[in-house]
Amino acid sequence: MWERAIVMGTLSVLLLLGLELLPAVPVLAANPDSVPVVDMRHIKRFVVVEVQTQGTAEKLGISGAELTDVTRVTLLNKVPGIALEVSSGVSTDAPERLNQLGFFTCEVWTVGDQYIAAYHVDCNAGSYTAQKMPGSLWNQAILGYGPKDEVSDAVRKGVRAMVELFATTFAGVRADAGSR
Repeated sequence: MWERAIVMGTLSVLLLLGLELLPAVPVLAANPDSVPVVDMRHIKRFVVVEVQTQGTAEKLGISGAELTDVTRVTLLNKVPGIALEVSSGVSTDAPERLNQLGFFTCEVWTVGDQYIAAYHVDCNAGSYTAQKMPGSLWNQAILGYGPKDEVSDAVRKGVRAMVELFATTFAGVRADAGSR
């Protein structure tokens, strides 16, 4: 109802959340065509899928563990044929090359726990080789605010939307690679 959200590329959370909240924030659509996704076509399994929370998230009922579980299930459903391995990173005895191992991580920052609360969801994904090359990660973010009772649900929907956006981009990259 009250909630306002904006989807954008990489941004400075401290700068945006430090500003006064505006009564209306426009909604911008992400452009998957501008996403640097070359290495994603080689991914065979995801070894890290995680959502971390910071700020007042726990006070607002936002659990990083719950969001991580929802993200993993959504990713498995939206990206069929790709394995998901629950671990904390790349194993030294992994038979795959680093570009075959993928990750999807989100950070959720919240400010405020009274009547109005602001939130920022920032998600990154790609292959492990992409982490070493600046500008080579898939990255999208949502910034919004609303009544504290509605922020938890808005964050859950936002994280799910990010996973679905990534899955669409990922499927497109894999389809393009298969047609070559």
